[in-house]
Amino acid sequence: MIDFKFIFFLIVFGKFSCYAQQENRSIDVNSEESISNLFEAFKNQYGFSFSFDVELIKEINVKTERNKISIDQLKTIIKKQTKFLLQEVDTSSYILVENPTVIDVCGVVIDNTSTFELIQADIIKSNKTIDVTNEKGIFKLQLKPWDSIAISYLGYKTRKMSVSDFRSGACDTIRLIPEIQSLDKVVIQEYLTTGVQKNEDASINVSTKKLRILPGLVEPDVLQSLQLLPGISSPSEDPAGLHIRGGTPDQNLVLWDGIKMYHNGHLFNQISTFNPFIVKNVTVYRGGTSARYGDRISGAVIIESDDDLFDRVKVGGGANFTHGDLFAKVPISDKVGIMLAGRRSTTDIYQNITYNNLVRKVFQNTRGDIPDINEEVIDENETREDNFSFSDTNFKLIWKPDDKNEVKFSTIFAENRLNNTRNTTGITAISGANLDEVNDIFKIRNAGASFNWVNKYSTNVIQKANVYFSSYDTRYVNTASGVDEASGVNTTFDFSENNIVKDIGAEFSLDIPIAKKHAIGVGYQFVYNEAKYKLKEFFLSEDGVSVDLVESESDINGSGNNHTFYSEYTYTSSKSYINLGIRNSYLSNTDQFFIEPRIFASKEVFKNFRLTTSVELKNQQLNRFQTFGTLLNEVSSLPVADNAWVLSGKIGDDFDFELPVIKSRQFTIGSLYTYKGWNFDLEAYYKKLVDITSINNFFLGLIDDDNEVDFQTGKEERIGFDLLIKKRIKNYRFWVGYSLSKTLVTFPGIQETSFPGNFDQRHVFNISQTLKLNKLELALGWNYASGVPFTGLIRTIGEEDGVSIDSKGINANRFKDYHRLDASALYRFNLNKKKDWKGMVGLSFRNIYNRKNIISQGLSRDQDVDGNFVRTSQNRSLTFTPDVIMRFNF
Repeated sequence: MIDFKFIFFLIVFGKFSCYAQQENRSIDVNSEESISNLFEAFKNQYGFSFSFDVELIKEINVKTERNKISIDQLKTIIKKQTKFLLQEVDTSSYILVENPTVIDVCGVVIDNTSTFELIQADIIKSNKTIDVTNEKGIFKLQLKPWDSIAISYLGYKTRKMSVSDFRSGACDTIRLIPEIQSLDKVVIQEYLTTGVQKNEDASINVSTKKLRILPGLVEPDVLQSLQLLPGISSPSEDPAGLHIRGGTPDQNLVLWDGIKMYHNGHLFNQISTFNPFIVKNVTVYRGGTSARYGDRISGAVIIESDDDLFDRVKVGGGANFTHGDLFAKVPISDKVGIMLAGRRSTTDIYQNITYNNLVRKVFQNTRGDIPDINEEVIDENETREDNFSFSDTNFKLIWKPDDKNEVKFSTIFAENRLNNTRNTTGITAISGANLDEVNDIFKIRNAGASFNWVNKYSTNVIQKANVYFSSYDTRYVNTASGVDEASGVNTTFDFSENNIVKDIGAEFSLDIPIAKKHAIGVGYQFVYNEAKYKLKEFFLSEDGVSVDLVESESDINGSGNNHTFYSEYTYTSSKSYINLGIRNSYLSNTDQFFIEPRIFASKEVFKNFRLTTSVELKNQQLNRFQTFGTLLNEVSSLPVADNAWVLSGKIGDDFDFELPVIKSRQFTIGSLYTYKGWNFDLEAYYKKLVDITSINNFFLGLIDDDNEVDFQTGKEERIGFDLLIKKRIKNYRFWVGYSLSKTLVTFPGIQETSFPGNFDQRHVFNISQTLKLNKLELALGWNYASGVPFTGLIRTIGEEDGVSIDSKGINANRFKDYHRLDASALYRFNLNKKKDWKGMVGLSFRNIYNRKNIISQGLSRDQDVDGNFVRTSQNRSLTFTPDVIMRFNF
């Protein structure tokens, strides 16, 4: 009979003996050893054999708390500190395998101060976003025991956590602390919506990566997104034409990676030149501009492209009704990364309702217009060819040789092309000649490159060096020809305009912290400007006997060097912020020296209530003027070519006057109050401009009786206030923006009384609301504005231009009030969650109820039996226009 007790005793004793034997088989270790060394020690001392992948573990070290460890203790250490398990095959053989264990992790991410949930916060593992928080700020993951993650959100300090920090079976609350920066502290994290924040220096930051849906937009257009901010609008309804507190688009400083831009819109300002899907951050100054930024008298828009070029290869692309785009970010090494991006229009391949409506808005009341859907072509013999396209390309290289140095090289190339040909028997030149073919060719190019080097010293001093080049080139050619059937006269007409701007600059600066709350910045800037404008007219008439030839040419040229030294002092505390700056500039082309003080101060009077004020002087020597080509030539040119950049100073041998430098004085005072998710932001401003000129206004020339003076100088005053009220209720946000303003222009030598500026809108109001439902985002917005002023013309006989201004005066009339309703919807989805592949589809509608808004007054030359005269027309806004987008990111 088998003695089971004896057998049980042998088994237990055997196991105990084996365990004891294993415990006795220990090796000497250091506090930190590589796994491969530990395996080798056990093999040499006790003959153990190990199976493992040499490449996988050659860089893995483990920490030990004892001087000696056994094989079982080694198993435990490997399990806790690595992603592997050491499994026993028999008493002397072991195999290293990957640990299959996963742990459920849950967290809700909130703001440490307001306790608001942070939606779309990035959950990062191994430098790769593996998830984002949902509409309740929650994320849920399955992770390995040794994993660690980072929670990141724009404007907050990134928080790193290991799996062991999470409680089992619970959803932990993770509080993120706002990131405090010495010169750029965030005052309101979510100023309008996610991705928009207001800084302590009153500038506004917009991150297109974090930006949520906005009314009427299917993609986060870089410049159009800014028009939802109070004080920034576009009376001409051009998305890329920003009017900041009464200023015109050419009075704004726009920088792309430090490159000064002179052309900011595709399709004649209907689409921003800048690809929003490669933009890291946009900073806009409405007032209180840093002393570092000069050369413009209105706002400043600073755009930085993406820097995340080192994590992994990223590719993305998409298309809407006007264009498609593609980008690639490629890490060459852990220190070098590159980015390539491009966009191109589809308008010359496929024409749809969106393109047609945009073209009708731009070219209305000109021969470049296209017939409406329900409109018949009047001339049965008319044929036309329209060819329009636009594109932009970007390249960026980043090199980080060490933790203290960073080198960036960036380029941009933007181009617009137009080639329209019209054949008809209905075109008559101002001279009376009949023409049967007219061709318009127009090209706009803005190219640039920049080199930036940042060096951070151990003393926290930051050295920055920047060199850039920018080139702007527009070429317009208008040709016409025809044979008069009755007289046999052969007529040829050729009109051309060419405007070239070259801008080369360099900057060196130092940011020096001098105490915990104090810092100074100093810098030197050198800029070389060159502006050329050439106009040519050629008229040839042949009847077989005589030849009538007329040629004319005008040139406006200017060039000069600018030298600027600037300095800033900054004081930052928990409740106060002061920035005192000064720019000292010498302009060689006008031989003038300018001193521009800048002061900005912000004070938290009591909790959540802050007062701000600023004073600044600015000047601008490079200005864009109307050329009125539509009124000068025999066959009216297209109005999109009616402008040119001209440098102040002596502008050419054909003119006996000098253009002055425009000077501006600005003052602002405001308050900011936040309470339980409500934001109230009110800011008043006053601006006074002097040495503005009359050559930018056709109507001023009509009533200037002094023929000895080619132009007049005057002044302009702008006064107003901007109000923002914003509230967030969980995933629903709404905000109301209102601006009350007045712009008055005075030219004593032309009209005794002041008159409203061309873009004066007394009231601008918008209300916007957004709602997020899981992966679906919805937006609805209504915009209202006072009608812009216009000047009435009266047909006269014998007068120059055949018209005179009515008795009311310049800009004494106004168009009807403007309003429209916009909506949009976006749906975001994951293609492959593990690989961070994402997609997005969207739909937008602009001017939903198809309001026929009048936005400007058009001018063109015409003729009747009494002679030549200037005809006025009313230009309307964009009609009901849909758009669709589809995007994929890999």
